[in-house]
Amino acid sequence: MKVIKYALVLVLLHWTSVSFTQNSALESRLSRGLREVFVAASPALAAADELVFTVRKFAGEYTSNGVSTPFTETIHRIDASGRNERTVVDFGDAACAAPAFSAAGDWLYFQSNRGGAYHIYRCRPDGAEVSPLTTPERPGAPWKSVFGVQVTSTGQVLGTFHDGERGCVALLSADGARQQLVAPHLGYLYMAALSPTGDAVIASGPASNYRLWLLRLPGAFRTGADRITGPDIDLSPEHPNSYAPQFTPNGETIVYSRIDGDIYRIDANGTGRKQLTMGNKYVEFRLSPRDKHGSTDGPQLSPAGEEIAYVAMKDGIPNIHIVDIEGRQPRQLTFRKSACGRPRWSPDGKSIAFVSFVGQYPQLFVVSASGGEPRQLTNLDGAVYMLNWRPKREG
Repeated sequence: MKVIKYALVLVLLHWTSVSFTQNSALESRLSRGLREVFVAASPALAAADELVFTVRKFAGEYTSNGVSTPFTETIHRIDASGRNERTVVDFGDAACAAPAFSAAGDWLYFQSNRGGAYHIYRCRPDGAEVSPLTTPERPGAPWKSVFGVQVTSTGQVLGTFHDGERGCVALLSADGARQQLVAPHLGYLYMAALSPTGDAVIASGPASNYRLWLLRLPGAFRTGADRITGPDIDLSPEHPNSYAPQFTPNGETIVYSRIDGDIYRIDANGTGRKQLTMGNKYVEFRLSPRDKHGSTDGPQLSPAGEEIAYVAMKDGIPNIHIVDIEGRQPRQLTFRKSACGRPRWSPDGKSIAFVSFVGQYPQLFVVSASGGEPRQLTNLDGAVYMLNWRPKREG
C-alpha cells in the first residue's frame, strides 16, 4: 500500500510541476503541498540540502548597454525540497550579490553596494552579525570598490580591488583582516580561482586579453620594486579570450571556457591543453534580449572533479549539459523550452541546481545529475540570479 501511495504522489507531483509553470495561484499551492508530501515520503529529500541565491528586482524589461536598468537585490535561502524559502539579507535599495557559504557553512559571504560602492560582507546563515570585510578605508586608496567575491576551499576569500578603471585580484583572510594583492604588475586581472592547496591563483582579464596566468604564491604577493619579477606562467600565450578558470580538486588541471562558449582544460604546468566540447555557442547569462552585457556563465566541476556541468545552445535555447573531464560522454541534462543557466553541483554530486525562465523571470530549479524532470523550487516576483549550495555539515 505504501508503494502505491508513493507512486501516486509521484504522478501528482509530475502533473503539478507542469501546471506550476502556468503561474496559477491555485496550482502553486497544490504543487507546494504535494512537494511536502513527497519530501515526507522520501528520506533522501527529508534530509534536504540547502541553497542560497539572490533575487534581483527591476521594473520593465532589463537592459544593459552602457547603462543598466536600476535594480535591487536580496539574498535568500531555501531547502532543496523547495521548502523554507526565506530572506536573510535585505539592504533596502542596495544590491546584495554573489552569495557563497564558507567551507564549514557557518558564514555567508556576499558583495553589496550598500554604501555606494561595492564591498565584501559576511554574516551568519540566518543574516545575523553582518560585517564588512572591506571598506573605503580598507583597502583604501587607490581602490574604490571590491567585488567578485569567491570563497575558497582554504577558508580564504578572493575578490577584485578596483580603482574605477582597472582592477587587481586580492586574497583576503576569512575575516578580511589580511588583504594581499596578487600580481599587480600584470595589470587588470579579475577572473580568478585559488588552487585547493592555496599555493597558486589562476586568473585572466583585459590586461592579458583574457589569457590564463598561473600565479604562484607567496611569490605573487608583490609590491614596490619587487612587483616586476616573480613566478608567473602564461598558460595560454596563443589562447586569448579564456574565461571562468577553476582548478580540479587535486589542483593538477584547470578547466575554463572560451569566447566560442566551449569548454577546455589545461594542466597546471601549461601542457595538455584539450578542447572538451564543440559548438556550445553560449558565454553569458542574460536577463532579457536587451541585456547586452550579460554575465559570464562558466562551467562548474563536480565535487569529485570527474564531470563538468555547463550550458550549451541546442535548438536556439540554452540548456544544461554534462561532460566528463576527458571530454567523453557529453549528454544533455535539461530539455526546457526557456533559457537555462548557472549550473551548480550539490555537495554530494548527485544533483545540479540551475535557473530557468518562467515567464519574465528566471526561477530556481534542481535536477538529478543522472537526468529526469527538473523540480521548480521558486516562484518569486523577481529574477533568481546567482546561486550556491551550502556545504555538507558534519552530523
